[in-house]
Amino acid sequence: MAFDWASIIFYIIVFLALYSQIFFLYYFFSKRKTLKKETSYVAKDEDLPGVTFVIACWNESETIKETMKSVQSLIYPKEKVHVVLVDDGSSDDTLFILNSYKDSQNIQILSKENGGKHTALNYALPHVSTELMCSIDADTFIEPDALLKISSYFVRDPELAVVGGAVLINKPRTFAQKAQSIEYQMFAYTKKVLGLMNGVMVAPGAFSLYKTKTLIEIGGYKKAHNLEDLELTYRFQVGGYKVDQCHNAIVYTKGPDTIKSLFRQRMRWGYGFLNNTIDYRKTIFNRKLGNFGLFTVPMSVFSYFLVLTVFFISWYKLFVVLIEQITIMKLTGSFGLFSNLLSFDWFFVNTQAIAVLTLVMYATIFLSIYLGRKVSSIKNGSYVNILLFFALYSFVVPFWVIKSVYNTALASTPSWR
Repeated sequence: MAFDWASIIFYIIVFLALYSQIFFLYYFFSKRKTLKKETSYVAKDEDLPGVTFVIACWNESETIKETMKSVQSLIYPKEKVHVVLVDDGSSDDTLFILNSYKDSQNIQILSKENGGKHTALNYALPHVSTELMCSIDADTFIEPDALLKISSYFVRDPELAVVGGAVLINKPRTFAQKAQSIEYQMFAYTKKVLGLMNGVMVAPGAFSLYKTKTLIEIGGYKKAHNLEDLELTYRFQVGGYKVDQCHNAIVYTKGPDTIKSLFRQRMRWGYGFLNNTIDYRKTIFNRKLGNFGLFTVPMSVFSYFLVLTVFFISWYKLFVVLIEQITIMKLTGSFGLFSNLLSFDWFFVNTQAIAVLTLVMYATIFLSIYLGRKVSSIKNGSYVNILLFFALYSFVVPFWVIKSVYNTALASTPSWR
């Protein structure tokens, strides 16, 4: 049967998606020696820079104690670790808990009216006197050796301005959290590849290390459509600063525990990504920005187009099938959809080709998850969660992408909380 416009678009989209996946795999394996060097290098204590953790808190009474416990348990010269805790107008017991640390060495407590995370972080910047500033969320739990590993990057390469860490889901319990745990493992791999090719898209606000002087010079944090970490990384990249990713500096965060809360979070992320990308639209296919402009930003935008296109083409084809079957039923008195299922040509193209493409796509995703576990040294991850990941994300992702695009088109800002 002749190709129609939907089939042609479908094949182009799938080909580009597979190309990007295979390109990632090729680049990853071609940089194995570089990855091995980065993994094995740890700076000497006397060479390690001073680091100030800035933790913005808003109603974090349930998690801030565990976060501080993890910070105080770091394998790092104690005299080189400082902490600035900022209460952003909490209405619970957060400030009371923060004040319990006021007599601790190298810990400062700040309090301000509620203004959002970016204002809390900027409020703390004048109080940072160390060479490096580390942002972590108040519900982030850092591995004991994470700071040692990530700060060693700056010793090895003094030209670095930003290094992002690897964020994983802490003790996933619910269906939504277990699915997210797989996503974050895959992110550990994809972000590392982007780091190897100098194309990091975002240094995560949950755990990233910055040169303090450079961060202040470029203007600190902005509201940035409630996605300040993405916008800040855009600004570093556009400014010509070097950004990298430390794959084995691990922190754990509490992911949304329900599908509804996950949907709201990703809708906000999608809205922030689209609007920040519009603000920095000149980065798209910008040769001066190297792989960040030529690959990372275009492929990130393409991923949204991919989801929307496959979603709408699938529903369009399903609609066509139903109309045809209704017509057959009216003419013959029989409903032939299930009886002809094995021979039915789902997208008006060869069914075997669709099956092969689907298997290859799923195989590359599975391999990405495996490599994410490998680079993050995850030894006992549940493979059952992978099935939960595919089941949830295959269904939910198109809807939060559509909602993000809809909100962007109408300039409707989703709630941060």
